[in-house]
Amino acid sequence: MNVKEAAARAAVLDTLHKAIGDELKAAKRDLEDGLRAAKAETGTQKVTISLDEQQDIGTASLVQPAAAAVVADVEKFKAWVMDHYASEIERKFVTEVRAAFTARLLKEMTAAGVAQWADPETGELHDVPGVEMQGRAAYTRLTVPVAGKQAIGQAWQSGALSHLVLPQLTAGGAE
Repeated sequence: MNVKEAAARAAVLDTLHKAIGDELKAAKRDLEDGLRAAKAETGTQKVTISLDEQQDIGTASLVQPAAAAVVADVEKFKAWVMDHYASEIERKFVTEVRAAFTARLLKEMTAAGVAQWADPETGELHDVPGVEMQGRAAYTRLTVPVAGKQAIGQAWQSGALSHLVLPQLTAGGAE
């Protein structure tokens, strides 16, 4: 392949890559909207992905992560740590709670599901100021095993996917 052919190939693939990326974002938004609606209506959070009536190729799921502990008010959190665990404060030109201590507390509070922390040495249960439990955004997960990917590749090569994907990329659609 000469340099002109390489340049043409790169330009075509770059254009298609961008167009496919935009279509993928739109398709995932539609999928998430559909899964959210299905969950609200019937409780369904997972659907089987099929290319045709006989061939299942994977699943699409609405994943709802559990709430996680986050430091919502740094100053309140820092003041509490200074009062109870001063050794976990690093003194510089600014006062900050050690990152490892914060991470450990947040992990333990996330596991407990509340913004409280039990000191393992004393057993004292602390309501930790400045920390809140916040829900995380739901997202979709596509699970397509190798066999499903192979089926998609074969269907793509045979032209069997034109009704499903990329109609905008055919004849003048990639802009």
